[in-house]
Amino acid sequence: MVGGASFDLVFGDDPPIEERSAAVWVDRSASMITDYYGGSFPVPDLRIEIVRGSRAGVGFGQHWNGRRLKIRVGPRTSERELESDWVMVHEMLHACFPDLPSEQRWMQEGLSTYLEPVVRARAGNLEPADVWGKWVRNMDVGQPRAGDRGLMNTHTWARTYWGGALFWLVIDFELRKRTDDAQSLRTALRGIFERGGTARVDWTPAEVVAAGDEITGTTVFSDVFERLALAPGTADLDGMWRQLGVVPDGDAARFDDDAPLAEIRRSMTR
Repeated sequence: MVGGASFDLVFGDDPPIEERSAAVWVDRSASMITDYYGGSFPVPDLRIEIVRGSRAGVGFGQHWNGRRLKIRVGPRTSERELESDWVMVHEMLHACFPDLPSEQRWMQEGLSTYLEPVVRARAGNLEPADVWGKWVRNMDVGQPRAGDRGLMNTHTWARTYWGGALFWLVIDFELRKRTDDAQSLRTALRGIFERGGTARVDWTPAEVVAAGDEITGTTVFSDVFERLALAPGTADLDGMWRQLGVVPDGDAARFDDDAPLAEIRRSMTR
């Protein structure tokens, strides 16, 4: 049991890792998410199938309706690889957010893509510099290209995963900036969970946006949704990095602690 939830571990033929190692991996991942959500894991139980993959290391995962995950793990996957894994956290996070129409997967996939490193950094499983370095390298992939019609109507891989992640980054940043860090994406997601918003219920993007605004007492969700989802708006990443004190350094990032919103940057992964 972690955060009041039970996790049923199921192995396919010829298990790739020992049951003890898998249990530690699951408990660690669930504990990080439980901390983010304030002490409770959002769904009461989860079936997790561990099946053998073709390559060493943790492979891709799948999620179904807040009830079941399947993760592929290659032979000879080490304890260190499991400890630094992101896939289990990414898939578990899907269970914690309302299920949306299939054509609007960008909101779900984007959230897990954005939130996974945040959750891990808060728990000390990932260094903040690694989080920001990953975002510096990848967030621009999610910006609209020629012919884009906004996140609601453009369903490429880049827009689904990194466009969705960009949407949530902007929401988190704008909430913190407008409220002097009193409100954040964490505030909104915990409120959505308290309203029963997990993957076991069907919502629409409009319902998520309305709940986010109401929970935070702002119009950030609706403003960003109009700008980036209903229209092919771009995010001013360079301006955001400057305000937060994130200095791109090749494929990595370093920090300027004299930047005007440096404390917000620290708070986002603390």
